[in-house]
Amino acid sequence: MGDVDEIVLTIPRERPFYGVAHLVLGGLGSRLNLTYEHLEDLQLGLDSLLAQHEGEEEVTLRIRVRDGAIETEIGPFPPAVSQALEEEAGDGVGLRRILDTVSDGVELGERDGAAWITLTKQVDGSGR
Repeated sequence: MGDVDEIVLTIPRERPFYGVAHLVLGGLGSRLNLTYEHLEDLQLGLDSLLAQHEGEEEVTLRIRVRDGAIETEIGPFPPAVSQALEEEAGDGVGLRRILDTVSDGVELGERDGAAWITLTKQVDGSGR
């Protein structure tokens, strides 16, 4: 308890590279004995975010495992992505609704003028 494992992955922000992030999540999921549903939720949340802003620059994923949860911090995104998530907090079927469905927590942050989004997924009991 209390230990934190962290994996940092930086990839091009292009769809062919999403598979690399899936491999990392899959390997981590295997190590933690995650259910297929937990792993699928993590991958869907990740893909939904990555699809928001494809482009030339790279994207970084910081995946932390701590106390029965996986936190995935993803960025940088233009501030407009963060603003869209805040505005979508209502009843729409947009990105925010997807992220709220597949994760147990969505946190918006900012670093160096860019948006960073952290998804938390509870996996209690799966890694024991």
